[in-house]
Amino acid sequence: MEKRCICIAGHANSGKTALGEAILYKVNFTNRLGSIDTGTSILDYMKYERERKYSVSLSVATFKYDDVEVDLIDTPGYLDFQGERISGLSVCDSVVIVVDGSSGLGFTTGQVIEQAQKRGIPSIFYISKLGKESINFKGILEEIKDEVKTGLVPLVVPLIKGDKTIGVVDMLDLKAYAAEGEIDIPPEFQSEIEQYKESMIESISEVDEGLMEKFVEEKEITNEDLKKGLQNGVRSGKIFPVISGDSISLVGINCLLQYIKDILPSPAEAKLPSQIESIDGPTVAFSFKTKFETHVGELNFIKVWRGKISAGDTLINTSSNTEEKINQLFVLKGNERESVNEVKAGSICALVKLKNTASGDTLADPSNPVTLDKIVFPKPVAKIAIEGESEKDNDKISKGLSKLRISDRTLNYNFDSEAKQLILETMGEQHMQFIKSWLEDNFGVHLIESTPGIHYRETIQKKSEGQAKFKKQTGGRGQYGEVYLKVEPLDRGVGVEFEDQIKGGNIPGKYVPSVEMGVREALATGTLACYPVIDCKVIVYDGSYHPVDSSDNAFRRAGSMAVKDALLKASPFLLEPILKIQVVITDEYTGDVMGDLNSKRGKILGIDAKGKFQVINAYVPEKEMFKYSSRLRSLTQGTGTYSAEFAFYERMPEEISKEIIEQSKSKKEE
Repeated sequence: MEKRCICIAGHANSGKTALGEAILYKVNFTNRLGSIDTGTSILDYMKYERERKYSVSLSVATFKYDDVEVDLIDTPGYLDFQGERISGLSVCDSVVIVVDGSSGLGFTTGQVIEQAQKRGIPSIFYISKLGKESINFKGILEEIKDEVKTGLVPLVVPLIKGDKTIGVVDMLDLKAYAAEGEIDIPPEFQSEIEQYKESMIESISEVDEGLMEKFVEEKEITNEDLKKGLQNGVRSGKIFPVISGDSISLVGINCLLQYIKDILPSPAEAKLPSQIESIDGPTVAFSFKTKFETHVGELNFIKVWRGKISAGDTLINTSSNTEEKINQLFVLKGNERESVNEVKAGSICALVKLKNTASGDTLADPSNPVTLDKIVFPKPVAKIAIEGESEKDNDKISKGLSKLRISDRTLNYNFDSEAKQLILETMGEQHMQFIKSWLEDNFGVHLIESTPGIHYRETIQKKSEGQAKFKKQTGGRGQYGEVYLKVEPLDRGVGVEFEDQIKGGNIPGKYVPSVEMGVREALATGTLACYPVIDCKVIVYDGSYHPVDSSDNAFRRAGSMAVKDALLKASPFLLEPILKIQVVITDEYTGDVMGDLNSKRGKILGIDAKGKFQVINAYVPEKEMFKYSSRLRSLTQGTGTYSAEFAFYERMPEEISKEIIEQSKSKKEE
């Protein structure tokens, strides 16, 4: 049986899952049309997805259409869940890019196009929601053309009368279809349809020498000629078909299915990973998603790139250099699974009870231990401090996050030892809310959120000197150590330096390391707000000792006291971390985003054009970036993205500095 592996991707709310449901209904995969709004979707089956009415995880459904078996991967459109989309696009053989017929491409669509072109996989554009009024078909064609430049071929075009779409026309066989079935093409559309047909023939001929020769010589070009030219053009990435339809009325769905069968590549014709030349040979499979299910454990979604997997096989996880026994294989059908004995190259399956396999790992035949490239995911952009309501809950949270991290590589978490907080890093507010809900449903814990502690620092403005004598007599041997030292500022980023300039043995050499230890301990907590002191030099130049009472502890204490004395005289001040951020937006939001960055004490470094997007580079204090992902998406209607990394420390404004110092004093009093 022929095989196809397609991914449905596009911007949020463009109709991706609705299209998947319509396809599954049309091929009799289900006896009713699944709906996101009514909670009957086969592809959005998680409790959270049904409550929120949008996708957060990729899902897979394998179905048969005529003599072809199709693996369909449905992916989320929201940027917070882009890791799922990236995973799906990394293993499919072709992609159906869904575009909302009333609102156009959307930001995520551009990312899908970019990833598909980077992988070199064929793309079909599907213009959805023809049931809506005021469909801007020609405007959307221009938008897509701006993205792909050449090779755009409308194959199934809408019949738009006034504000309503009354049907679609398949340009290859010139047949029209409406909700009730095949219809005659209305006379008033004949001229427009002929223009589309002529344009289609010309576009296909441009990438097919045989057709071009017939076209120039005005010889007859048959539908079979066009289908073959279309097939070659799509698979070579030179043609981008456009198909229109409506998932509610099911108009155009049969046309799409037929083109999936006729023009998209089989596994043998598809783009393979660089480490593989053919689908024939020893087994190579890739785990592109790992999902944790309460009653099953870890479920690995596997793409078989070469060879086959059979129950009872023993494969090598070449990523972890461990052995995996294959016990059960399943074909995925949304939230259901069908047990099978064998899965061949080009197919997607699920494996359970693997011991050491996670997302991004390669499973291979021991005779040819190939390792495929791991999927590259974007780094998290938002972070928050979390804790449970009890110590027991904190243990559950850690366990839950470790499970979730296996399946979600855009999630990160770590314990901040300085702030003494568990920090959760996500792709944004929606991602955060999903994680909270998932932990509550699967581990019965409720997360308490708080603002992450910021790693402020202290430093000094000028040179100064300090002195301290630690003297303690409690009967018997006492404690004695005296230290004189200087402090002076260093350039930003240099760190802390310690220098011994003691002469004449006023402090014996064996005690100098203890003085340094005391100095560094004191610098670790500062004098203003208990933050570490950086970028200063400490010079110990004098002191005194007692031949009996001096000790390492006495000189450590004296060193600590002396440096604090010096710091207070050196005009200390607070430093705040500055992030270098890169914001990617469409031109229409540039003014609003720049104004918002300025209000956050940001310094705009410049703006670069990247296609139809603007890239704003800026320095912004970390303090101002809390929940910025939500703010940015609010300003840009969900289309803006950004990345951030630590750049340097900078002096904090006096008013904010006073606020931080007061907060520190309040904590001490508590």
